[in-house]
Amino acid sequence: MPPRPHRPESCGKIREFWGNVPVVLKAYAWIRAMGAEGVAEASDISVLANNYMERGLLAIRGVTRSHPDATSPRLEMTRYSLAQMKEETGVDVHDVQNRMTDFGVDAMWTSHEPWLIPEPFTPEAGEMYGKEALDTWIAVLARISDEAYSDPEIVKTAPHNQAVHRLDHDAMEDPARWAMTWRAYLRKRANTGA
Repeated sequence: MPPRPHRPESCGKIREFWGNVPVVLKAYAWIRAMGAEGVAEASDISVLANNYMERGLLAIRGVTRSHPDATSPRLEMTRYSLAQMKEETGVDVHDVQNRMTDFGVDAMWTSHEPWLIPEPFTPEAGEMYGKEALDTWIAVLARISDEAYSDPEIVKTAPHNQAVHRLDHDAMEDPARWAMTWRAYLRKRANTGA
């Protein structure tokens, strides 16, 4: 669609807005395909994997539970904290995320904003990962923890094996630096001379 006359800088309409409809449709299709027994089995596997993963994670130096007083088995998507690691080494959760990509594994989610737990991360064990994949993920995090305590600069300067080196996470907190479209980014760059 060509730019609108009253907005010559606009790229025009780029897509229809469907809201949550695609998500609901995918969830419905997944439930229909799995059936009641399949959904129950997937949730059981997910809870089992999450609790298996917790045992491995809590054995890693610098990793703590988000709510240490909760002693019952966890359900899926448990939140953990790297605050102890940051306090002892200066390595934060973004440094760990960047270093994880060097090992070819998916970095964990940090959390939703605002952070209610300092230096949070949420690994997703889920029903789709096998024991070997979970063990690999835990081993990578354990190695990064060892690096953080022995030579923190390796972790703080990561990633070392990626096409894009390091993103500036501080930019996420500065609305003046946000560019929601490529056109806005180019305009901002032209105006600042960067």
